[in-house]
Amino acid sequence: MSEKLISDMTNAFRNVTVSRKAALQLFGGVMAVAVPARLPQAAGAGKHHKPPLVFVAVTVTEIYPPSSFEFILHMSVGVAYPSIDFRDSYTIQRTMGSNLMPDKLRAAIAADVMDYVAGDLQGNSGITVPADRIAVTLL
Repeated sequence: MSEKLISDMTNAFRNVTVSRKAALQLFGGVMAVAVPARLPQAAGAGKHHKPPLVFVAVTVTEIYPPSSFEFILHMSVGVAYPSIDFRDSYTIQRTMGSNLMPDKLRAAIAADVMDYVAGDLQGNSGITVPADRIAVTLL
């Protein structure tokens, strides 16, 4: 908020005889009306997110560091597609960078498992599911 606007509003209140409480209430009401008009509107693109179709649970069962730059992760993966009564389980192995922060490592594992499951469903079962409709839970 610009200092000129606040200064002008202060000068306007200086010439009016009202209690401090009433002045603060009036000033608060003016600010409540003025501030939302200046805030950018949130994008509406995320409001129509489709729910997941496939649910995946992943457990890292073993970690092996072949070098100081990477980890090899062995994972057990359980897959459930409730609407068609499909379920499966896998044991997969992936190599991840050792310099990833924990949240980035979890995101990389989840993205890699999503891609793996989507490809496996398509290749082995003929089921097409976009990777963004697969929910991954890391245990």
